[in-house]
Amino acid sequence: MAYLTIGDYRLYYEDFPPRTAGTSKHPVVFLHGFTLDHRLWSGDAAHFSRSYRVLVLDSKGHGLSDTPPTGYSRDDRVEDLVSLVNNLGINKAHIVGLSMGGSTAIGLALKYSERMASMTLVSTGAAGFDVGPKIRGIDRLAREKGIESARDKWLRVSLMWYKKDKKHIRDLVEKMIREHSGAVWKDPMRGRYPRRYDLDDAHRITVPTLILAGRLDKIFLELSRKLHERIPGSRLSVFESVGHVLNLEAPDRFRKQLESFLETVEANGD
Repeated sequence: MAYLTIGDYRLYYEDFPPRTAGTSKHPVVFLHGFTLDHRLWSGDAAHFSRSYRVLVLDSKGHGLSDTPPTGYSRDDRVEDLVSLVNNLGINKAHIVGLSMGGSTAIGLALKYSERMASMTLVSTGAAGFDVGPKIRGIDRLAREKGIESARDKWLRVSLMWYKKDKKHIRDLVEKMIREHSGAVWKDPMRGRYPRRYDLDDAHRITVPTLILAGRLDKIFLELSRKLHERIPGSRLSVFESVGHVLNLEAPDRFRKQLESFLETVEANGD
């Protein structure tokens, strides 16, 4: 549990050393989705730190990180991540990102591919991807009626899939969203940052890439397929009966596939 100071704000992160002595594997960095935080990856951090150094962090405005008034673009998240791994003396890492975190990983791959041993995109977002009117409307709600109105709507959209049989997922996701600062919605630059279009640039990605998506994730499944078509050599795995928060909904399948992918990359010396 620690903070890295970057300029006038701090990023919260947790650093788990590998429990296997003498490992030479690249560290694994997990990046959370929008309005979520490092707690998304608690079970995964415990699992993978058996043989990998694992980092989880909170993006600005999320979790325990600071909430500056602006600086919430994808480019800002990429630079924050580079600052963190530089500070920790990490030259190259496996990057695993869910949703917004996947978009951050893509941004890193397009600008700093030499810093990545591999990239795993989980229910991924992407710069320039149209999330549809339902999600866009929440931004408008934040501007017109305030953060709490936007949060309430976001909660309804985010939690609608998690019924009684998935109460543990619902409770965690709800807790993270309710404790989210709302700073990203208040950013005066939101919607005005320079536009990127990852589907136009995805063919330039050269790092080994695994793409994981849930069959029930109607908004992001098609994006995952399009990225798979464009990223050379990428692998796509679609999880049946699974929605957006894939690592919580199917943790055993998620960890098994990610572990196999990471081991293959390590064995190939990438």
